[in-house]
Amino acid sequence: MGPRGRLPVVIAAHLFVSAVIAGVFAWRFGQNPRVVLSHLVLVAEWDCVLLVLPAAVFRWLLTATCSAQVYLYVLDAVSNASWGRNVTGHLVVAFAPTVWSGQEAFPVGKPGITLFFGGTFVLIAALIWLVSRGADVALRRQLGTARTLAIAAAAVVGFGATITWGVGQRDNLFWKDELLASFFRPVGYAFEPTARRHAVAERDAVLQASYPRHVPGARRTNVIVVIVDSLRADHMQVYGYQRPTTPFLSQLVSSGRMKKVDMAFSTCSESFCGITSTLAGREFRDISARTFQLQDALRDEGYRTWFLLSGNHTAWNGLPQFYRADEGTLFDGSQTQRYTMDDDRLVLEGLERVPPASADRPAFFYVHLMSTHYLGVQFPRSHVFTRPDDSVDPGEQPYAILDQLQKRDRYDDKVLQADGVVHDLFEAFAAKHYLDDAVVVVTGDHGEGLGERHWAHGWHLYNEDIRIPMLIYDVSRAKYQDLSFATQVDIAPTILDRLGLPIPASWEGQSLLTRTPTRFTYHQTYFLPNRFAVIYRDGGDLYKFISTPDYGKEELYDLIHDGGETHNLVEQEPRLAAVLRDKVRSYRDE
Repeated sequence: MGPRGRLPVVIAAHLFVSAVIAGVFAWRFGQNPRVVLSHLVLVAEWDCVLLVLPAAVFRWLLTATCSAQVYLYVLDAVSNASWGRNVTGHLVVAFAPTVWSGQEAFPVGKPGITLFFGGTFVLIAALIWLVSRGADVALRRQLGTARTLAIAAAAVVGFGATITWGVGQRDNLFWKDELLASFFRPVGYAFEPTARRHAVAERDAVLQASYPRHVPGARRTNVIVVIVDSLRADHMQVYGYQRPTTPFLSQLVSSGRMKKVDMAFSTCSESFCGITSTLAGREFRDISARTFQLQDALRDEGYRTWFLLSGNHTAWNGLPQFYRADEGTLFDGSQTQRYTMDDDRLVLEGLERVPPASADRPAFFYVHLMSTHYLGVQFPRSHVFTRPDDSVDPGEQPYAILDQLQKRDRYDDKVLQADGVVHDLFEAFAAKHYLDDAVVVVTGDHGEGLGERHWAHGWHLYNEDIRIPMLIYDVSRAKYQDLSFATQVDIAPTILDRLGLPIPASWEGQSLLTRTPTRFTYHQTYFLPNRFAVIYRDGGDLYKFISTPDYGKEELYDLIHDGGETHNLVEQEPRLAAVLRDKVRSYRDE
């Protein structure tokens, strides 16, 4: 084939493959088919820019373009398969350094990443060199320099205008899931923009605007919420575990200064929805960065809000916008000068920057600990159930060694370590006089699979995944009427009720200062395939119904008599199963 015939083949092949891949994404991940057209428009406009370039520049830029598309398609495939949404440049930039260093979990290490990126580029470069020799020269000779420059300028302007417009059209069906526009959106969007979330946010704006300021008689008590990542209640001494894993918390409960909720559950089995549900007092389907949250209500009441967070929260998809922290009040693992980002000692480093308590202005603290997460750093002194020389670095492929990172003895070591960090936090807060008058909640964002049925977290809703501790330190005479059952969404309403502040009408949780003998609570996974659960509490009975629609699987468990969830009662209890099945269906359909 001569030079004149090669150019149309190269460009047509590029457009065809791009359209096919966009179509596969639309089909496989339920995206609107219109995104195929918008994706094709962007690729075609960019190809018009490349058409008028000199031969060498054309080949290298087309190689870079095709390689970048392959990288983007692979990342989008992983992101859609795991979270049901396209990847963004914000996330790639934020997590690339920690993925490369091995601090964040990734299926392959440095050699695999290098081979994929380098090998892809070399293969595409070789293919394009073979089929495009002389192709652009023929076109430039036909059009002339002036005309080709005009085409190039128009193509650049057109591409820039189109991609800029597409980036801003988050709710437009042509652009919502378009792969390139999604990538260039300035902020990662873990809160999928749904009509329901939009309506909730609009209602919350009205509720917050009318929320009373400086309520007469309200108690200006300091509030501290400590969330321990991946902490299971059934591996804590304070919850009856046979090993002494929580000596400090157990002592507080025994003394009567700390209350314990017997059966507490997270709304999901992943950090993002667990954290946001705790602070927003509602299920994840109703949460966005615009909802009215606990820290907002307290800030409006005159509280200073602080965030001391182990882990890389500033990089996570949408969390900084959700926290809405004032400048200088958020300290996380990206800012530590002494430790690595998943080392819980950094929260004490951050607390050093906080001024002593003020009688004129109460404070709210959200503290996040990583000790019990498989990426959490185990301190050298924290080898009680493991040998001192039994240390495991998550390294570059933590998923491949979860059985070592989270084996029972090591997990128990890290529960004990978390208890020690909480002890150190209490001492540090007391030294700054924040505990002189305070309510402290210690809880988890979700549980952790330790090999019973699976490892890690995020994909299931069994007790190992969502049964968490809920401990309330409160030396006042406040009477907590119902400590037998609760979920994360109850924490924020309980705190406001304890302070004498009104609970926003949009919050779905219940205050533990009042009794709620009959209740249905809803839970779901953040990762795909979606699983849904409803927990039914009726007096002393507690049942969990789990539905996995993609697999056609249903499970029903008596949580009082079968905490290990080994006996599926769907066939034995058809009436109860039917009621809870309808609850799950209604929840999904709303």
